[in-house]
Amino acid sequence: MDKLIYALGAGGHAQVIIDALHSNGIKVFGIIDVATSVGMTVLGVPVLGNDEFLAQLESSTISLVNGVGANPDLSNRRNLFGRMKQNGFEFMTVQHTSSVIGQQCQMNEGVQIMAGVILQNSVWVGQNALINTRVSIDHCCVIGPHTVISPGAVLCGDVVIGSSVFIGAGAVLLPGVKIGENAIIGAGAIVTSDVVAGATMVGNPAKIIRMSRDGKLEACDSLS
Repeated sequence: MDKLIYALGAGGHAQVIIDALHSNGIKVFGIIDVATSVGMTVLGVPVLGNDEFLAQLESSTISLVNGVGANPDLSNRRNLFGRMKQNGFEFMTVQHTSSVIGQQCQMNEGVQIMAGVILQNSVWVGQNALINTRVSIDHCCVIGPHTVISPGAVLCGDVVIGSSVFIGAGAVLLPGVKIGENAIIGAGAIVTSDVVAGATMVGNPAKIIRMSRDGKLEACDSLS
């Protein structure tokens, strides 16, 4: 028996996810949302209830999709994923039909690839990562878990991005740069060198305007 698909959230990103699933001919059975009234519909999909409704369902019969976005705080999206995993639920990978995926790419649980995305060969994408509209990612890049890459961003080859990083719309990451976990790259920034964990970077070339904490990354070659 095929699992029923439920979307978590009824906002803007949830609509994009539902649309991507519909582009694949995949039916979304219902929406789980804490703020939207039961019975309302989003792109023809009904809101069925909140977390209490979901808790009554058998997790082995369900696949979830994460409809929570990030701008730039991604903690709600990450925490929702973690909480549902602790409750025994699984997340499906979403890939819009207009995206282009090269050979030897690896996408882990709950990854979302939106319309117009290009992933060249040998890209590794961690769980619950979101690659948004028209993002271009070149060969041998590593995208850490829970990272969100906003529309129109460009990653050149051999870029390594840590966990829970936010990349703003239209940002460009030059070849081989490494971005530490929990960093924020502002919209339109041009990143020419490595970014330490917890840094917020803006401008061209990108410069640090804020720090939270330090960290380390592995090189891309060690993950192949």
